[in-house]
Amino acid sequence: MQNRDAQRRVYDVLLPYLRAICRRYLRDVSFEKDVLQESFLKIFTKIEQYNPELASFKKWATKITINHCLNYNARVIKTPHEEFQDQHEILCLPKVIRQMSEDHLLSILKQMPVRQFEVFNLYVIDSYGHEEIARILAISEDVSRKRLSRARQWIKKTFQQTDSDSLPTKII
Repeated sequence: MQNRDAQRRVYDVLLPYLRAICRRYLRDVSFEKDVLQESFLKIFTKIEQYNPELASFKKWATKITINHCLNYNARVIKTPHEEFQDQHEILCLPKVIRQMSEDHLLSILKQMPVRQFEVFNLYVIDSYGHEEIARILAISEDVSRKRLSRARQWIKKTFQQTDSDSLPTKII
C-alpha cells in the first residue's frame, strides 16, 4: 500500500487499539513506541499478504502486534523463565477488582510469571484457543493449558482479600 492518505487513516483507526495491546503484552511499556512502529511497518509492508477470508483486518493487525510484543519481551527485555511454585487455591473476591483502575489492575497482572501472563492474555483477553496459542508461543497445547491454570491460581492467590477494603500489601 503506497497511498499515504490511506495509510494515515489506517494508522489513526488502529493506533488506540494496538497501543492497548502493547500495554497489555509488553513487560516494559517504555518500549511501546518501538513495538508499535515495527508493527505498523510490517502491517504496511506485508499488506498484500492480508487475506480477508481468514480474518478481519483488525484481527490480522492485532496478531502482528501481539507477535511483536512477545518477540520484543523475549529478545530485548530478555524476560527470564520463571518456575511455577505450588500455590493453594484461594477464592478471588470481585469487590477488590471492581475498585481498581484498569492501569492498576494491569500493573498487578504484569507481576504474574511471564509465561503464564502471555497465555492468560492470549486466552482470556484476546480469545485465542490453546491450539493457536501453542503455535504462537512454540509450546504444546498441554503446556498452554497448564500455564493458563497456573495463571488462574496466581490471580486467585494475588487477589485474595486481606481486609474488607484493601489489596494485600504485597502487591500495592
